Amino acid sequence: MPSLSSTELQTIHSFLKVQSTLSLATVNADGTPTIAPLFYVSDDELNLYWLSSPRSRHSVNLTERPNVAATIYPEVWDWKSIRGLQIEGRATAIENEERQRALTRYQDKFTLPSSFDAQIAASIFYKLVPHWLRWLDNSVQFGYKAEVEF
Repeated sequence: MPSLSSTELQTIHSFLKVQSTLSLATVNADGTPTIAPLFYVSDDELNLYWLSSPRSRHSVNLTERPNVAATIYPEVWDWKSIRGLQIEGRATAIENEERQRALTRYQDKFTLPSSFDAQIAASIFYKLVPHWLRWLDNSVQFGYKAEVEF
């Protein structure tokens, strides 16, 4: 599979910084797919991080079945403006220093009131490490795709 060009990689990093929400797809115990919108942050390796209650449906699902899919895209009304990411990978809970680094990124990106502090402390940070990524960008041409496997 072809790799991303340095221009595409820079475009994806810039895109991830200005978007706020990913749609995370997980599978429950009986095989039913579920999806959840989540605020996220990313790092230089294109890993994605989010906070969730360990009791939320998607957290329970990914604890048992960590292979997940996600998509990130802005809302548009013109087909030429369609662009975004499709991602497949493995999601796991993170702790300690890695959690603190993710939390710092999260607080830098999102303005959260201090009333959320207790809820953040009770939440788990999760990390999605992609093993496949597709960048779509109809502004390049209709149906433009760039894919990479990690």
